Amino acid sequence: MLTLLLRRLLPLLLFEASTSFAAEALAPQAVILQYHHIATATPRSTSVTPAEFRAHMDYLRDNGFSVLPLQDVLQALREGTALPDKSAVLTFDDGYRSVYEAAYPLLKERQWPFTIFVPTALIGDKPGLYASWEQLREMGQNGATLANHTQHHGYLLDRSAYADDAAWLDAIDAELAGAEARIAAETGQSHHLFAYPYGEYDPALQQHVTALGYTAFAQNSGAINANADFSALPRFPFSGVYATLRSFSDKVKSLAFNVKSEAATPITTAQAPEVVLDFDGDYRFDAMTCYHNNERMQIIAEDKAAQRYRLRSPTKSTTRRFHYNCTAPGPNGRYYWYSTLWINPAIADQ
Repeated sequence: MLTLLLRRLLPLLLFEASTSFAAEALAPQAVILQYHHIATATPRSTSVTPAEFRAHMDYLRDNGFSVLPLQDVLQALREGTALPDKSAVLTFDDGYRSVYEAAYPLLKERQWPFTIFVPTALIGDKPGLYASWEQLREMGQNGATLANHTQHHGYLLDRSAYADDAAWLDAIDAELAGAEARIAAETGQSHHLFAYPYGEYDPALQQHVTALGYTAFAQNSGAINANADFSALPRFPFSGVYATLRSFSDKVKSLAFNVKSEAATPITTAQAPEVVLDFDGDYRFDAMTCYHNNERMQIIAEDKAAQRYRLRSPTKSTTRRFHYNCTAPGPNGRYYWYSTLWINPAIADQ
């Protein structure tokens, strides 16, 4: 009888003895992957080659990942329902023809869902560059969610052409409503999923997009869980030097920190602004590292008990957009990952 009781209790005892660190990793979460061109003749900074893309997809297949529809993952996170341990979502920005030619056949063969964020006014503008509506409809009938990327793919933070913020927000309304209506008219789809052009946003834009009923997506790295910001959900962008299989495998296995930035906005004129991050979880802060421009940052424990840490960077950014990326070891060889976005709208894009 005692032996039987121990057998029944042992799994419970082991579970109780496990740390919240492990429980954190088991909470429902996923990674969203972002691509642009799947081609060899397009700018390397926004491209992966067809061979690299196939290697990425083979890695997902061979390492136990579940490739899920974006809407299903969002619903699971909002409702707190279970997701597979390794859940991935595939997204493509801009609706390029190379997605239809190089990515779609492989995804259709594997019956994997994916999402394309479509800048509707550009479709048909340059037939050699963008997919046609006919091609988008075909993909939509074979696993693709067709979602909103505005009409003209402009810099939404640029207020210079508007008399005031009200006029600026009216223009945002027109961009989103026009794109949503065109997608619905051409394909029958309307999901109120929106990706910020260039991954740029500020609090006013986030609040407005949310008020319009959209779930919105950024381009800064990180996994997502129920505590993620649904007005700017992170995605891992892959292109150029960040398309290697080693980089891919580290990122696709990543886990979501529970963390909030003290910064009220990503808008900055500083080349290396300090930021305070507030964490909530059982993490290896002794092994946490943060990088800016591939240079290691200084991490200052302002309040260890409250899990409050300040980041300082010895390097400077002169680009319009830059990020601080922080990681810490997690269970089973995986890493927690968080990215802080900064934008200086006064700097022209390169």
